[in-house]
Amino acid sequence: MESFYPISTQRLFLGFHMKLFAFIVMMAFSFFVSAQSAPKKNESLILQADTLLDRQDFAGALALYTKIIEKTKPVSADDYRVLYKRAYCYYALGDFENALGDINQFIQQVPDEQAKLMRAYINQELEDYEAQLQDLNELLANNPGNPEFLRWRASVLMESERYAEAQKDIQALLDYQPSPELKSYLGLTYYYQNKPDSAIAIFDEVIEGSPGYLPSYLYAASLSLEQEAFDLALAYISQGLRVDRGNLTLLFYKGIALVENENTDEGCKCMTKAFAGGIDDAADYLKNYCYGVD
Repeated sequence: MESFYPISTQRLFLGFHMKLFAFIVMMAFSFFVSAQSAPKKNESLILQADTLLDRQDFAGALALYTKIIEKTKPVSADDYRVLYKRAYCYYALGDFENALGDINQFIQQVPDEQAKLMRAYINQELEDYEAQLQDLNELLANNPGNPEFLRWRASVLMESERYAEAQKDIQALLDYQPSPELKSYLGLTYYYQNKPDSAIAIFDEVIEGSPGYLPSYLYAASLSLEQEAFDLALAYISQGLRVDRGNLTLLFYKGIALVENENTDEGCKCMTKAFAGGIDDAADYLKNYCYGVD
């Protein structure tokens, strides 16, 4: 059987809610900065740029902030806040290297917590895990138990394959914010540490406590397939299909398990349906097991 394990750790915890959180925090800070007394030098340009920023005209604001920076050597904290706002424009426009350069200059002069949050987001886009962890560790030191920061750090630790450390953050979250999602991720940390029995035990607990949570069946079935425990995989797949009868991934898994159990006809039917529904990975299995092509 070819290697099979489609679960990815990529940004397990970071979704739209975190992006929204970042946007709200950054914009709130930019408004706070704008509300302060603008320095007399370049006051008109700063107000124009701030207006464009508030309107999310990031390219227009960027051009004006650059003009201000080129005209004035930053001296005061207010001067450096122009760098902060230009960094945010670069970030919003996807120019993460320039955003990082500006925010680093700002933090050297004004070690503000919100700026470090922005830098963590920039380094997230640059996939610099160590830099993210450095800022997240400091943010958590100042905000112990902050659930968003804990979830973020757990995700970065998993992406860095530091699963034992990620477990600590997940456990901390589960202590006061239990959810089947988090508990399933805890199971994945055991899998990635080559402890499949512990992982399965946790997936079983999730299924017992939250039988309607579909990903636990997907994780358990996928793990069972990799362990070549095909009967066990079929049991998880059957339970999962009772939750979502049309789930194409489970149908694909079912096809694999049936074929491996030498029920080729039924297995090929399942994989054909999965492939027709958009599961491209089924193509190789169909060629190898159903169409007799090596």
